[in-house]
Amino acid sequence: MNELQIQIVGMTCSACSTRIEKALLRMEGMQQAAVSLATSTAGVRWEGHHIRGEQVLERIRNLGYGAAIVVRDTRPSHSDEAEFYRRRFWITTMLSLPLFLAMAAHLFSKFGMPAPALLMHPLLQLTLGSILLSYAGYPFFRGAFHALRQGMPNMDVLVALGTTVAYLYSQYQTFRSGSPHALYFDSIAMVLTAVTLGKWLEAIAKGNALRSLEALSEMRPQTASVVRDDGLEVVASGQLEAGDRVVVGPLERVPADGVIEEGTAEVDESLLTGESAVTVRNPGERLFAGTRLVGGSAMMRVERSGALTRLATMIALVETAQLSKPRIARRVDRIAAFFVPGILLLAVLTCIAYLRQGPADEAVGIAMAVLLTACPCALGLATPISLMIASGMALKEGIVIKDAGLLETLSHADAFIFDKSGTLTYGRPAVKGIEGDWPSDQLLQLAASIEQLSTHPYAQAVVREAGSRELQLFPVDRFIERPGFGVSGTVEGMQVVIGSVTWLHANNIRLPVLTPNANLASALDPVVHVAINGRVAGLIRLQEEIREDAGKTVRALSVNGVVWMATGDREQVATRIGALTGIRHVRAGLLPEQKLDLLQEIRAGKRRVVMIGDGANDSAALAAADVGIALASGHAAALETGDIVIVGGRLSQVSEVYTLARRTMRNIRQNLFLALIYNAVMIPLAVSGMLDPRLACIGMASSSLLVVGNAVRLRSTVPGRRSRRT
Repeated sequence: MNELQIQIVGMTCSACSTRIEKALLRMEGMQQAAVSLATSTAGVRWEGHHIRGEQVLERIRNLGYGAAIVVRDTRPSHSDEAEFYRRRFWITTMLSLPLFLAMAAHLFSKFGMPAPALLMHPLLQLTLGSILLSYAGYPFFRGAFHALRQGMPNMDVLVALGTTVAYLYSQYQTFRSGSPHALYFDSIAMVLTAVTLGKWLEAIAKGNALRSLEALSEMRPQTASVVRDDGLEVVASGQLEAGDRVVVGPLERVPADGVIEEGTAEVDESLLTGESAVTVRNPGERLFAGTRLVGGSAMMRVERSGALTRLATMIALVETAQLSKPRIARRVDRIAAFFVPGILLLAVLTCIAYLRQGPADEAVGIAMAVLLTACPCALGLATPISLMIASGMALKEGIVIKDAGLLETLSHADAFIFDKSGTLTYGRPAVKGIEGDWPSDQLLQLAASIEQLSTHPYAQAVVREAGSRELQLFPVDRFIERPGFGVSGTVEGMQVVIGSVTWLHANNIRLPVLTPNANLASALDPVVHVAINGRVAGLIRLQEEIREDAGKTVRALSVNGVVWMATGDREQVATRIGALTGIRHVRAGLLPEQKLDLLQEIRAGKRRVVMIGDGANDSAALAAADVGIALASGHAAALETGDIVIVGGRLSQVSEVYTLARRTMRNIRQNLFLALIYNAVMIPLAVSGMLDPRLACIGMASSSLLVVGNAVRLRSTVPGRRSRRT
């Protein structure tokens, strides 16, 4: 399967993106073609060797658009497009200024506003109108020509036809009557100036909406310090290869993904996880491209660089997602396909109707107003611009949305199934209590000193607890570990044995009957026994560690749907976790295929189901759900699992992305309402003759900016940082 991402220049409305999609899909072997008006990009996928990338570009160029392959680790920018329209706007404005003065003198003549006779001369206005139509109108005429050649008229056709009608009629009046009051050259100037300004501001707005992804791409440093035999060598970060050893100093950004070999560093990973807390990374742990060292330094061994880093993978997934279309966008595309032909027919019928009952100049003016007030751009931008902003915002918070269309499905979800281990819990044990004859801190200090040499999950839980209490660990002599039983060693001159009852018996230690603390006793909790100098000193009780944000997440989702837990663990454990997190519907002892049965059972009740898992298992349920959300918990492989990936592993981000989905769809509905209400109000006004062509063109440009401006409001709401209810 071949894939390609292309930047397209020259699209003006949804009819353009639809036309390009249809043309690409006609190519033999083309499997998928998705064109985004908001990002000015296309994603294509085809099978076989009979299509080459250059052929795809040529097909787009033949339609009248610019096309270039997007380099994998760079972002397409709207700066060139904005500069193109900025330059044309100012030149168009300067050429139009004499016509604007003449128009103002005509409109305000009753108030005695004078105008130089030269500006009112028909031949001067004809000359300026001709220059304007040739220069400022060229992009629209070129676009209209290619659109009509393909049989799919777009907004360019409306602008080109409206200005051409005005020009030809005004040219006829120039040589017929010579009266400046019967000319529409000032309308041509107003149309081209307003539309060019609208395209300039629209390019700026789309560029601002893309800024979050561009900023992430720029986070990777341009250079890296590589360790060579003769010292350090500074190379471009894109030239790094797996196995290179790179030195990263304080306040520097990491140039690639790799493993620390030497040094300890405090790392700001908010770029990838959305978490502002600094993380301490030690030898053997990973650093990721784009993250920043806020303290310490490290020498790392490169594993992945360039487009293969986790940051680049996340950005690529979001770029692909922005090309996807939800159902609501596809419905709008179908409407837009008939919009421009319908407006053309309406303008012709309007002109014919007014020619039968009034002067020709009035009929032409009203037909022009119909052509110039209709705006398919607003409809075309209503959905993709909001999806683009939402997916970019989510990425900044460590949430990767692989298919932006799933935001629509997620916004309607009303059933949520949580896996337990690794999802509601951290999937690791934690110390829940210490009891015995010794002070708890002293007992824990001795136990952790021994356990630090073991990789067993229980041992690591003891060490973490000691670290949280800031207890100093002692060196160990004569360390022994027997897998499945326990460990032993000498600490501060004392013989310490830690493990199961069998392990204590094997070391000739008798286990007395202890009276456990009632608050800690539970037959479900695993226990680690500690013996010192041949006598039992106490025990450390462990329990599966629940995520601190699990309860809050469950409560937030319960407002809009029913929450389930599906786990393969024992009934008693599942019931306890459910009670602690607020989940009333619990299914325990389930095999993976039984989790699928539960999912289908819930879906049979006409519910849209979201499955939330840790990305390490439950892949079948994640794939079968309407939306699968995987908690990556720091594992890059989890980026391949689920429709939405929570990179930082923060469970509360599940409710945050759900809230973002609802707000995004509400924003899209607002955009569509603004676009439809504009056309529903302005087009009848134009048909009735109540709308001047000059005001019509201003309204057309303003409607697109209104939709883009409303979509940009999404940026003011960051997931997880607002309590406003949806």
